[in-house]
Amino acid sequence: MRVELHIGRLIFDGIAPGDTAALRTALESELGDLLSRDPVAPRQDQQLHRATPPPIAASADSAAFGRHIARAVHGSLRLPLRGTG
Repeated sequence: MRVELHIGRLIFDGIAPGDTAALRTALESELGDLLSRDPVAPRQDQQLHRATPPPIAASADSAAFGRHIARAVHGSLRLPLRGTG
């Protein structure tokens, strides 16, 4: 299955301009790995969802921040679990 995800724009305060490439590379790599290991079911409603990463320590580097964002995006793509009863 092919998954195509378009992220229009990410805006971060406090990330140095020189760190954006590391953040982007880590995000793309981690998200690709996550989707390979744990594919998501296609959403039928085509609804957009916001992904909010968990709090990250201020000392975290840009690559670590990118991986956290990827995990949040992956989690937001998953269909919500429905109760069985």
